[in-house]
Amino acid sequence: MHKKIIAAAVAAAVAMPFAALAQSAPANVTIYGLLDLNLARESAGDKKRVGVDHGELNGSRLGFRGSESLGGDLKAIFTLESGFDPSTGTAEQGGRLFGRQSFVGLESATWGRLTLGRQYSPAFVAIDPFDATGAADRSPGLLVRKTGGIKPAYETRFDNMVKYRSPSFAGLEFDLGYWLGEKSGNGDAMKEGNGHGITALYKNGPLSASLVTQSVYRDATGGRVRTSGGGLAYDFGVVKPYLAYTEDKESGSIGSGKARTFDIGAEIRVTGTDTIALSYAKRDERNDVAAEDAHGWSAYYMHDLSKRTTLYAAYSQLSNKDDANYALGNLTPDAGDDPRVVMAGIRHKF
Repeated sequence: MHKKIIAAAVAAAVAMPFAALAQSAPANVTIYGLLDLNLARESAGDKKRVGVDHGELNGSRLGFRGSESLGGDLKAIFTLESGFDPSTGTAEQGGRLFGRQSFVGLESATWGRLTLGRQYSPAFVAIDPFDATGAADRSPGLLVRKTGGIKPAYETRFDNMVKYRSPSFAGLEFDLGYWLGEKSGNGDAMKEGNGHGITALYKNGPLSASLVTQSVYRDATGGRVRTSGGGLAYDFGVVKPYLAYTEDKESGSIGSGKARTFDIGAEIRVTGTDTIALSYAKRDERNDVAAEDAHGWSAYYMHDLSKRTTLYAAYSQLSNKDDANYALGNLTPDAGDDPRVVMAGIRHKF
């Protein structure tokens, strides 16, 4: 009898923390992911490569997203998202466990969303959606992210970010971020890696637009870079044209160079399941001796087998001028060489 009582007490003690955990679990948790693989042939001057690559239309990922109602319209939210290379099974973003996104915060339809952690930058939110290919991995539209003779403030995401997204006001909303490099020292040394940015987003029917400015301290002596720009798109139904523009500017010990990048494209819906995306981009640097200019174009064809599965084929090329050696994919060209890539792949969402 005593053994039965003791056994029951032990079982209850073990079950209690799990019951408490279940009661406090988020009301809604979603596991999601994406796999994107392709077979590609690259060339740049005398260099050539054939291989299985990944993350062309979208970066492959495995994620967890959840929310918990806290009363009224307030809720706690979180996202943990891991990037990986499905062709090898290895982690991306420098081997981080949740290198794509990792944040927690509060959200309300009344006052907006406040989050802390590793998150997308205001520049990414403002510029990438305005590339016709969706800022595909080997699209020339990614010249907005490239570092040539001029260092940009553009990065896809930052660590240690405090971010606020406002509610929508008649189609207008704001995305503000401040992040910390967390460097030790005094004065300018403490600022290294710090940055901030603000994006204004507008969406009204077929029209969408954005404006952004983003600054980062790049060294320990106060050297600073800034990226400003915006995007514009209008959906006519069959055709959706896009325009994106950025300007990079250096100051302080970094230098005084400037660069401008234009990205023009169109998404053409051939049928309900077939889409063609065309884009042309040009980068013009203005720091004289160290200037690295380039331009290029790409064409993507996408066929939806279902809402989750898409087949695609694409061709991209860049023309590097003088000392420029911007890459498309895995090959790093010699100065002045022009990279080209042709590929075919599949993307599956779950």
